[in-house]
Amino acid sequence: MKFIDDMSALALPLIEESGCELVDAEYKKEGSQMILRFYVELNEGHISIDELALVSEKISKAIDEREDIRDNFVLEVSSPGVERVLKKPKDYERFAGSRVDVSLYKARDGAKKLVVVLEGYSDGVFTFSDDKGTFTLNESEVAKINLHFDFKF
Repeated sequence: MKFIDDMSALALPLIEESGCELVDAEYKKEGSQMILRFYVELNEGHISIDELALVSEKISKAIDEREDIRDNFVLEVSSPGVERVLKKPKDYERFAGSRVDVSLYKARDGAKKLVVVLEGYSDGVFTFSDDKGTFTLNESEVAKINLHFDFKF
């Protein structure tokens, strides 16, 4: 079992008992350190810093109790943020109607990055719309989807 899968399995029940959802997890090198990062959100709405701290404390204690973990890493528990990644069918359903940033594996009409509205998802096919109309893309064509955030001053 991969380390990230093992740690996610350890953290998931602790996250869920806190009334939260595990949005994403990653284990990667940043600078000279390995980072184990869990993106967590309340089942109903946004999570506060205090709630994140409580979830982090629970996960940290559970990791400390495991004698078989020998890797050195920094644990981070974070909200997915305003530009959260959408990865699961339930994300696509929840955020249907939202503006999203779509990264493609191959350019479409000369662009590999699109800002569009996510209209829906079904059976591996996304439906998007932009000012030119509605179009579909197969899941295999899409590298990444994030919520779009307009920075306004």
